[in-house]
Amino acid sequence: MEPQLPPWAEQLRSRYVSGESSVFLIYGNVRDLQPWTEADGTVRYVGLRDFLTRFLARTRDVVVYYNVSEGLEFPSRAQSARFSQVINARRALEGRAPLDSLPRSVGDVLPLIEDLVTDPVQRAGVVLDYAETIVPSGELSFMGEAEKANLVTMLRLGGDPGLLQSDNLVLLVAEALPDINKRLVASSHIAPLEVPLPGTDERAAFLKTEDRRGIQFELNEEQLAKTTAGLTLIQLRGILRNARQSGDLVTFRTVNRRKKAILEQECHGLVEFVDAKHSFAHVGGADALKTELMRVADAIRSGQRNRVPMGMIFVGPMGTGKTFVAEAFATESGLTCLKFKNFREKWVGSTEGNLEKILQVVDALGYVLLILDEADRSLAAGQDSDGGTSSRVIARLKEFMSDTSHRGRVVILMMTNRPDKLDTDLKRPGRFDLKIPFFFPESAEERSAILAAVARKLQIAFVPEIDLSVAAAGTHGYSAAEIESVLLAAANFAAWDGRDKVAVADLERAVGDVIPSRDTRMLEFMELLAVFEASSKRMLPARYQDLSTQDVQERLDQLRSRLGPRAV
Repeated sequence: MEPQLPPWAEQLRSRYVSGESSVFLIYGNVRDLQPWTEADGTVRYVGLRDFLTRFLARTRDVVVYYNVSEGLEFPSRAQSARFSQVINARRALEGRAPLDSLPRSVGDVLPLIEDLVTDPVQRAGVVLDYAETIVPSGELSFMGEAEKANLVTMLRLGGDPGLLQSDNLVLLVAEALPDINKRLVASSHIAPLEVPLPGTDERAAFLKTEDRRGIQFELNEEQLAKTTAGLTLIQLRGILRNARQSGDLVTFRTVNRRKKAILEQECHGLVEFVDAKHSFAHVGGADALKTELMRVADAIRSGQRNRVPMGMIFVGPMGTGKTFVAEAFATESGLTCLKFKNFREKWVGSTEGNLEKILQVVDALGYVLLILDEADRSLAAGQDSDGGTSSRVIARLKEFMSDTSHRGRVVILMMTNRPDKLDTDLKRPGRFDLKIPFFFPESAEERSAILAAVARKLQIAFVPEIDLSVAAAGTHGYSAAEIESVLLAAANFAAWDGRDKVAVADLERAVGDVIPSRDTRMLEFMELLAVFEASSKRMLPARYQDLSTQDVQERLDQLRSRLGPRAV
């Protein structure tokens, strides 16, 4: 009986049979379990090496597995003997001495592989695992002679007409494409093929085959399959085994806690799971932007994906509450909130590989708010001193954000106070459909609301019937962060006097003590940038709504001239 193959393996089979290529680069979730259907119809979950060996052995006379640590290996002694027979026959025809033993080094193994798969009478399948150690990423000028030779061999194999016309197949296996030499990845003769993280249906099918005796569940099979989005089957099996050993009840909370730990480790500290505890009820003022964001949150919760922006940009001066509002939006929308950490590294290809890992996890998780703070620093346009890394990172993000299948499932949120440093094409509608401006509080009423909201967040108690209007009037021109500093100072003054509740006198004293930012020219520049980038007039303060684009540009040009290099 023909086994039922996972979609990626079925794609591999059809692309090979159609003659598209004989060399495939398999990447992605390659260290996970794969379903293999036995002759009697039962399904077993095996590692990729075992899966590929079974997959190839159905139609191949010789199956060869190689990595730089274990050398050449074969499913049986008979196949090892056949390999040696084929190679020695080829060497005899060419007047070369027979092999005394099988070599281990890449430089000695690849010519043997080439001899095998270019023999038209053979039906061989070769798996070259950990391909990043065979043809690693790197610039030609920095590669050694051995690495260049390996690259040329693989490129030659991919374009060899003899291999294409034969019944032979070469599979390279690696976790991340950026770890592979870009010349090989870009070759039109080598077909890349991604093994994705398992979806809900794949996880549900896996759970049906797992032994769940001795495990107590609060979740049913379907709920558990949905809750474990973003995990590999090996990680899912680990959760079950851990529950059996500990005797803990498998609940939504315990699974999420374990999933958070697994994915943070899996991403090597590249992302942070944000467990926001606050909502828009804790955000003082900013009614226009809260209304706009609540509309988006409602669309996400109701499944109206066409009303959800592909991405959003929060733009405005520092201290205006962009991060706090973003986390509140995650709570309101129900999205899992992830925050980019530092995914840049100094090694060639590492940054791109890190980004690819993050995007793979995000795509598998679904219903994610992916926050990129200080985007002007990590994604600034025109960075030429990093060997093109920034341009490749931006290009990959553009590609990811342009995938319309993500609409309503993945919302990328960038926050910046210098949107002028971002690539213009990155900010266009279709990638960032909603650009929300943040400003300092406009009125005393708004500042009073911020004082009250911050007090709730920090659990600061006021004396009964306190009048916040005096403090609100005294903080004109303060940012939300500076208003929070005033409240913290007032709480300290009360504590120093032995009181646990803040009085009006404490607030007045704090207003007189806390010094707001004096860099007013730069703050005005950032505020005007927010006006310039805003996607809707209704989110602008009244004083900016009647300004034309030309008015804003002229004022920005004046400020740039006065700020000099600081505005560059």
